[in-house]
Amino acid sequence: AFPAALILVFAWLVLRGRGALPFVFADEWLYSLSSRLQPLAESTLPSYLFLALYKGTSQCGAGFLDCARGLNALWFTASGLFLYLIARRLCTRGVAAVFTLLCLLGPVNSYVLYFMPEAMYFFGFSVLSWLALSGRAWQPWRLALACGTVLGALSQVKVHALFLLPALMLYLAYVGATGAPAGRGRRALLLPLLAAGVAIVVKAALGYALAGAAGLQLLGSFYGSHAANTGSGHLARLLGPAWINLKGHAMALAMLFPVPLAALAWSGGSRAVRASAPPELRDLQVYMVLMLGAALGMTVLYTATLGDGGPVEFMRLHLRYYNFTFPLLLLAGIATIVHGSGAEGRAARAAATALVLVLMALAWKFLLPAYQVSLIDNPELHALAESAARYRNLSALQLIALLVWAWRPAYGVRMLLALVLPLGVIAAAASLQERLKQHRDPGPYDRAGMAVHAFLPQGEAAGLTVGGEGGDIFRALFHIDSAGADFIDLEPNAPLPASEIPPRRRWLLVVGNHSLPASAQVALRGDGYALLRIPQMRGQLRRVEMRAPLAGGVLVAADGLAAAESWGSWSAGRTVRLAFSQPLPRAARLIVHGNAFGPNIGKDFFLDVAGQRVPFRLSWRPQDRVFDLDTDGTARTLEIEVPEPAAPAALGQGTDQRTLGIALNWIEVGSR
Repeated sequence: AFPAALILVFAWLVLRGRGALPFVFADEWLYSLSSRLQPLAESTLPSYLFLALYKGTSQCGAGFLDCARGLNALWFTASGLFLYLIARRLCTRGVAAVFTLLCLLGPVNSYVLYFMPEAMYFFGFSVLSWLALSGRAWQPWRLALACGTVLGALSQVKVHALFLLPALMLYLAYVGATGAPAGRGRRALLLPLLAAGVAIVVKAALGYALAGAAGLQLLGSFYGSHAANTGSGHLARLLGPAWINLKGHAMALAMLFPVPLAALAWSGGSRAVRASAPPELRDLQVYMVLMLGAALGMTVLYTATLGDGGPVEFMRLHLRYYNFTFPLLLLAGIATIVHGSGAEGRAARAAATALVLVLMALAWKFLLPAYQVSLIDNPELHALAESAARYRNLSALQLIALLVWAWRPAYGVRMLLALVLPLGVIAAAASLQERLKQHRDPGPYDRAGMAVHAFLPQGEAAGLTVGGEGGDIFRALFHIDSAGADFIDLEPNAPLPASEIPPRRRWLLVVGNHSLPASAQVALRGDGYALLRIPQMRGQLRRVEMRAPLAGGVLVAADGLAAAESWGSWSAGRTVRLAFSQPLPRAARLIVHGNAFGPNIGKDFFLDVAGQRVPFRLSWRPQDRVFDLDTDGTARTLEIEVPEPAAPAALGQGTDQRTLGIALNWIEVGSR
């Protein structure tokens, strides 16, 4: 019956998401772009194994997202085989099957819906865990080689796997130290080193084979640049946000897994319970604690580094960075109860219950009001929190199960398996089904992207820019499905200034409530969107690279700039002043390419030329701003006034004391 159940789970996962619109932006767009539309070497994400395998979804044409979901369902269901084999070491055949199916039907299966590597990563971690927990029957060196190989491959699915390497090394040291007496010390030292060396070699070999030299980067450009920016500050400044975030995770885990957590605390506090645990259970407990600890620690520190997004980022609970360990947490708790129920340890059980009760009480008071809950970040919490009645009822059941366990451990675990977990599965399925209904009706950005994809001839979308607001821009880009398509941010409900129309693009798709310039050439209009044809530029322009502003002879002076960097120059202070070697043309055109820093994002900068003071705004992302100016033929200077210069150090973003406002990549000047 179990294989038949797995087949039914797979079929249900495939059919459930068929035809639904994409969910997660910008993530799904970025993974689709990097796998299907770009060479792997150009990917900013170092998930080269995932990208290479999912490149094949392009063979499904317009149905590529459904094909990706089918692959996700295959990985996710296949992980059930390894979860079953792990559980079978500690449970009867029936309990192992029920445990596995409850895991597969839980909230974590929502990741099957996304064009993202979570489902494949879940499978890879299940394989790694099965190897690590069953490998005592092997030669120790084979165990280290196998685990290192799988972890190295897993790091090419998600680079986060690298943060599991220290936990794996500690576990292998434990295996080496608790094996046969002969050579324990040597094994405890060499097994971790062998696994680490193999993991690094496999990661590098796979990366180079799939993406060339770009594949040899440790973290890739996306995560590497974030790590570099974080490293410029002090670790001490992360401790406060990390502590806030860690408290949220502790409360969340107490609400989701009170009985397993209490059981593990009971085992830790009672020598009799530990003595009753068979070797297979002790291995699982050590492995689970190390893996959960490593992944949770990485999650908390990573969240603490997201200060640029504001204080709300500290309140996000990214359970998705470690919820692949939840099946092991659940199994370790259940097995601890089953094998320890006949042992003494009432005092330790009472203390463990009290500890978890305190965390649950704190969670009831602080968790949902203070922390961010979302289907993407923490599907387990989202399934509870979307309905007040559901949250109240399931929380009460968890509390009752904990108290029953404190009274009679065997009854507590039966209640957990027969009532609490199945009802949680039903609640998660109902919650996700409601969300799926919402994702079957296209919104404005979906309609706009689909219409433009159908309207533009093949290849024309490479010259398209999407203008809109927030993450929904990526919905349109996902449907447009072109590597060359770009985007710009527009102010909500504000008119589209002519200066913000990209000068060298062929098309501009404007989505939302934005009045258009009188000169706009509308090629296609629909409900909530308009596709503009951008006229080709005329006249001659000379570019000034702001990484070397005085090179080339266009400028003779540049004041108000910080020291030049490889990409350009930051403003330093309130005003940037540029002096040209020749007078500006009477019908002048200026193009400024840059972005704003921190508090200047979305605020008015002012460009001043020959007494003409023109406001403009910039976002966090470099964009063009075009200015058509009439002069008397003698003007030689340009000034840019910064609204709110600010030092990154004053904002808690590193140690940079410069007062920054605008990042200038280049300017272009000429006639129109």
